[in-house]
Amino acid sequence: MADWLQSKIVRLGESSSVEEKKAILSDVKIKLGNLNNRETEQISRNVDFNQLFTQLTSSDRELVDQVCDILKTLFGILEPGEVYLRYSAEISQLIIHPTAVVRSLVLHEILCIVSNPQKLPLLLRDVNLLVAIINRIGDENLMVAKCAMCIMKEIGKNPNGLQILYTGELLRSFAKLLAKNDTIGFRIYEVIVDVAKSSKEGLEASVQSGFLNSLFDSLESEDILLQVNALEILTQLALTEEGLSYLEQQEVVRKLVQKIAQANENPLSNLLIPGLMKFFGNVARYWPNEIFSKYPVVVSALFEVIESGDQTILGVALDTLGHVSVCAEGKYAMQALGDAMPCALKKIDKIIQRMPTALRIRGLNNLALILGVQKAEQDNRILSLTKSWFDSMCDDPLGMIVALCRQPFADIRQAGLEVMVVLASQVWGQEYMSSYPGLVEFLLDRNIESFKECKEVKYEVVKQLIEAEHDIFDANTMQRFRDFVNQGPHYVEINTEVAIEGL
Repeated sequence: MADWLQSKIVRLGESSSVEEKKAILSDVKIKLGNLNNRETEQISRNVDFNQLFTQLTSSDRELVDQVCDILKTLFGILEPGEVYLRYSAEISQLIIHPTAVVRSLVLHEILCIVSNPQKLPLLLRDVNLLVAIINRIGDENLMVAKCAMCIMKEIGKNPNGLQILYTGELLRSFAKLLAKNDTIGFRIYEVIVDVAKSSKEGLEASVQSGFLNSLFDSLESEDILLQVNALEILTQLALTEEGLSYLEQQEVVRKLVQKIAQANENPLSNLLIPGLMKFFGNVARYWPNEIFSKYPVVVSALFEVIESGDQTILGVALDTLGHVSVCAEGKYAMQALGDAMPCALKKIDKIIQRMPTALRIRGLNNLALILGVQKAEQDNRILSLTKSWFDSMCDDPLGMIVALCRQPFADIRQAGLEVMVVLASQVWGQEYMSSYPGLVEFLLDRNIESFKECKEVKYEVVKQLIEAEHDIFDANTMQRFRDFVNQGPHYVEINTEVAIEGL
C-alpha cells in the first residue's frame, strides 16, 4: 500500500496537468479513507511529505485544498511532534503560506504539540517558529488568528513556556502587534488575560510584561467601543480570585464603579452600561456579598435599569440579575437588600407579559435562574425565600406562568415550561401546582404538544413531580406521573377502533 501511494505521489510531481493531479489526489483520498489506523500510520511514516508540500505552491485552490485534506489525515495518525521533527524547516515556511487553509493546517499540527506537556519542549527552543506563530495572531483570516492565539495560550499555561513567553524577540513581537491596530491589539490582550488567569505565576508574568496596564489604559479611552472590548476581556480576569484582587489593587474596579455612578453624565453611556453590568454580574455570581457590600452603587444601578424599562439595556440587566441570583449565596445577598428584589420581580412580571418577545423570553429564562434552587441546597430558609419572591410578582403568578405555557408560540411556551420545571422541584411549587385547576391534566395531555422542545421540557416538569412529597398529590395522580415518565417524552398514544359487522 505504501508503495502504491508513493508511486501516486511521484506521478503527482511529474504531471503538468492540474486535472490529472486532482484525479490522483481523489484516488489517494478514497484509498486512505478505506484503510485502518495501523495501515495509515505505516504509510504516514514512510511517505515523503515534501512531495506533497511542493504541490501547495499551485495556484489552483481546489488542488491545494485536496492536498491539505490528505496531509491532515496523515498528520492526524502520527504522534504529536513527529511531523515537526521531520520537517521543521518546511513547517516554518508553510506557516507564512499565502493560502489560509495551509497556514491553518500547520498551526493545528503545532497546537497538538503544545497541548501535550511532554512534547511542548520540542517547540520552546525554536524561537523563530514561536515568533512566526505570534505574528499569525495578526492574520487577516480569523480562524488562522484564533488558532495562533490558542497555541500561545497553551504555551503560557505551561511553567516552561511561561518563562520565555514575555522575553526577547517574543515580547517584541507581541508589542509590535499591539501597536498595529485595535482589532489585533485585543487579540493579543485576550492571550495575555488568558495566561494571567491560568495561574498565580501567569498573572505575575503578565503584570511584569506591562501589557495588563496597557489594557487598563483602554478603559480610559475616549472611544466607548474600545472600553467595551476592554471590559469584556477583563471580565475573564475578574472571575479568578487573584485576578479580582489585582484589579482591586490597581483601582480598576473602583474606576468601573465610578463609570456606573456617572453614567447619566455621558450621552454614550448606554453603550458602556451593558459591559459594566456583565462585568459586575459575572463577578457577583462568585462573590455576591463582597461586590454588594463594597460597591452598593452597582446594585442600585442594576435595579434602576430594570425599573426604567429601557429596552436597549434591559436584557443585559435581566441577565445580570439572573446570574447573581443563581446560587444560594447570591439569593441571600439579594434578600439583604430589602424590597429591591420584590420590586424587581414585579417589573419582571410586566416584562414577561407586555414587552417584545425577545425580552419576554429573557425575563422568563432569568426568572428560572432567580427561583431555581439545587436539591442539595433546599432547606426551609431558601424555599421560604423563593416562595416569597414568586408570590411578590403579581396576584396570580402561577396563573400567569400557566397562561404562557399554553401559548401557541414554541419559544414563549418553552420558556414558560422551564420556569414550571423550577416550580415543580420545590415543595411550595408542588403544592401550588396540585391545587391549580386543570394543571395536572394539561401536563399529562400529550396531544396538545406539537413542539419537540416543549414535549421534552414538559417531561422534565413531570419528572420533578414524581419526587413530590407524598401527601401533595393523590396516589392515582402519582401513578399517572410515573407512567408518563416511563413512556418517555415522545410517546404517542395510538387509539385503535374495532369495527363490528352489522353495526
